[in-house]
Amino acid sequence: MPFVSKKPKLKVSDEELEILRSASQSRTMPLRTVERAKMMLGYHKGDTIAAIARSLGTNRKKVERTIDKALAFGVNVAFEDLHRKGRPRRISSEARAWIISLACSKPKDYGYASELWTNRALTRHIRENCFEQGFPELYRLSGGTVSKILSKSNIKPHKISGYIERRDPEFKIKSAAILHTYKQVEILRDKANNGEEMLTAYISYDEKPGIQAIGNVAPDLAPIPGMYPGISRDYEYKSYGTLSLLASIDLLTGKIYVKVFDRHRSTEFIEYLKYLDSVFPPEIKLVITLDNHSAHTSKETRDYLLTVPNRFSFVFTPKHASWLNIIECFFSKMTRSFLRGIRVSSKAELKERILKYVDEINQMPVVFKWEYKMDEIPGGLMAYV
Repeated sequence: MPFVSKKPKLKVSDEELEILRSASQSRTMPLRTVERAKMMLGYHKGDTIAAIARSLGTNRKKVERTIDKALAFGVNVAFEDLHRKGRPRRISSEARAWIISLACSKPKDYGYASELWTNRALTRHIRENCFEQGFPELYRLSGGTVSKILSKSNIKPHKISGYIERRDPEFKIKSAAILHTYKQVEILRDKANNGEEMLTAYISYDEKPGIQAIGNVAPDLAPIPGMYPGISRDYEYKSYGTLSLLASIDLLTGKIYVKVFDRHRSTEFIEYLKYLDSVFPPEIKLVITLDNHSAHTSKETRDYLLTVPNRFSFVFTPKHASWLNIIECFFSKMTRSFLRGIRVSSKAELKERILKYVDEINQMPVVFKWEYKMDEIPGGLMAYV
């Protein structure tokens, strides 16, 4: 009497049948996927488990596992391995917590010279101190296992990212005043567009010191199509000194006002204020947003401001928060697009090119608009008024 299989037939849709045929003939899919497709396709055609195993050069249990998965969960699930419990954890939760705590500290805290952990240094330290800490299972710990443990907690002890510490206890009050100033600028801008006369100018001011005047020792080489895609430059250079840029932006018009000096003391700041006083009509009050540099509040500066009463009004940014000053956006753009890679033959040439760059910017001025946390102004201001 011929053998009759009690296992149910595999029923597949036309779409699933096409998937099986395509996978069984694939040259790019993993071998296990191709084999499982052939197993399911053969069983669907009526071949026995033993015949399928012989044709593929494998064993019956392997074929049965695939067919049973297809019958229980469907064709698509049968292509992959089912989730299994796996072997028990060899490294305890306490040991993992100790590894993470080490990664969150610095090597110098344990007597090493380095500031940051490398994977190799951290792994070596763990191996050498695991018995003392009561985690003997870490004696043969590999660097790959350390990486996996840290990755699950998203810890990267070899990297440094920047942050800005809030050093000013009155940060919220002062930042609200800055944002209020920017909101006033938006309102005045709308009024100016409607033809109303403006009696106040809002100016964002800061210094950019230490701009290096660097010259080439050897000439730059131009790009060559098909050979050198960019400019080639010798690594040696000659330094001619540094300059300080004192700059402000009219928040209503976007125009930039600059002065270039060798230094940035109270003397230079006062000269810059005199420059602003000369370029704006005398009836306009100048509201200047600036940081807490000592030159801005020195005795010399205060003495000058007394000679021009009601002309200037200072709005100071919080300490260590110059990023609230819009002029920093201009400095960032200037650094990335103009100063990056600049080469000159003298400080005089650098000054000339800076002034020329500003003239080019002022031909088509850009009105900077502050948007960060502007939607928090109403509630924020009411809380500090």
